[in-house]
Amino acid sequence: MSSDLKPLFSTGREVGDYLLGPLIYKGASTSTWEATQISVRRQVLVCNLDDEFIADHETRQEFIADVKMKASVDHPLVASILEAVNEGNACYFTYEKVKGRDLAELHKRQETLKPLQIARILSNVSSAYEHIESRNIATISLSPHDIFVDQDHHCRISNLAISGQASHTSTKEDKELLGQLLQDMIQPNEPGSTRTNTLLGSMALLNNTQPKSWGQIHALSDEIERQLRRQSESVKLNTSSMPIDSTKRHYLHISTFAGKSLTLLATLLIITGLSFYLFSKKTKPEKRVLTDMVNIAAGKYSDPYGFHHKVRGFWLDTHEVTIGEYAEFIKAVESLPYDMQDVYQHEDQPDYKTSHIPDDWNGLYTAAKEGGTWNNHKIGLYHPVVGVDWWDAHAYAEWKGRSLISYRDWYAACSSSCEPSKLQGTGYVAVDEAEQTTIGIFGMAGNVSEWMRDPILNPADPSAPPRYMVGGASYMRPKYGAQAREWIDSRDFRRPDIGFRTCNNSRQ
Repeated sequence: MSSDLKPLFSTGREVGDYLLGPLIYKGASTSTWEATQISVRRQVLVCNLDDEFIADHETRQEFIADVKMKASVDHPLVASILEAVNEGNACYFTYEKVKGRDLAELHKRQETLKPLQIARILSNVSSAYEHIESRNIATISLSPHDIFVDQDHHCRISNLAISGQASHTSTKEDKELLGQLLQDMIQPNEPGSTRTNTLLGSMALLNNTQPKSWGQIHALSDEIERQLRRQSESVKLNTSSMPIDSTKRHYLHISTFAGKSLTLLATLLIITGLSFYLFSKKTKPEKRVLTDMVNIAAGKYSDPYGFHHKVRGFWLDTHEVTIGEYAEFIKAVESLPYDMQDVYQHEDQPDYKTSHIPDDWNGLYTAAKEGGTWNNHKIGLYHPVVGVDWWDAHAYAEWKGRSLISYRDWYAACSSSCEPSKLQGTGYVAVDEAEQTTIGIFGMAGNVSEWMRDPILNPADPSAPPRYMVGGASYMRPKYGAQAREWIDSRDFRRPDIGFRTCNNSRQ
């Protein structure tokens, strides 16, 4: 390489969709950088195989094998792999930059934590490692720098998975390290300190011939955390500076009784409904395999107004996000500690929006699971999810490590292999039963309209500010097919014919 040429990986260089920041770690054959993902404006980390090892086939294959193993770890408390590239002189992967202070910093500052906070950290870490352990995935040794703690003492960990056989010795050492570290930080003579210390001590014993599994540690720490949280909430209630008068106590008693009654009534209704389905012998939809993503080549594409736009190459979901896929997202979010359930939401999401449950989710999801009818449509888990607002769509895309699609990219995908005006829409059908382009993209002209990522100006109303848009016709509004577009005044807007799909810079 000529001395006057900057290396591919250096601060300030743009590699793919990433603008490299400072070098933060230098390994034996790799370098790790802080970076900004340009298309979605988020902070990430980029790890590349160094130039001197690019031509070393064995080292390169080991690097790629490690990346594949990291990508196989699917747990909300483990940093996600976003993209992997192995082309020519570019061999790198990008992954999520976990927020919070690392445990090494807290320990160095000699910060002490309450038993409840210690139990919460231990529960989070052991939950992640229980997932890894159950899949027999090998990892490099855990370090305090790999555990990131937020202000509420929930934590997430770096993705330490590597190819190869899982090591019992390494796992044992990880438990010992964590036990010793947290023992140093626990506040003595606090409620729960004895129980928490006992668990940490069993992990820190170097000669313990029968160490607890990560699953056992998770179960015990989770139980301790729940007990201490209940005690803490009880103390706050009993020592409140604003005593509850008799009227409020009476109201709370009635509310509690009413809540229990409503819960019982709802349970009976659900049981009755399920019994009806069972006795009427409804058949659940068969499982099917859906194609995932399709590549849209870089080039110039036109929008519905005839303007040409230069588009980077990218990967697009072949179909709209399904009810079944969205249900997995909700399940993943609800499995997180309560204070971490906003981890995927947009930074501008308003405080009054507290969940990502779609409109009429109970009716929609129940009907889909049973192959029943919703809003006069027979549906299944492979129908597009609807009743979601922009915030919901964004959060799902974040969870997948992807993004919503831009207006220009959406129309580039429409015209990448066909004439958009010739695409014919459908009713509300399973995503792989909608109209299809020649390169295998379903539902661009119908099924449901789809949220776009960014606000744009409406050429028909140039005096109005940029607004968010949904693209493509729907089963409720089939006019104009793939060329349909509608400007939305609020990102809170929901409708039973609006869904979305995601895109990415790689097929992941």
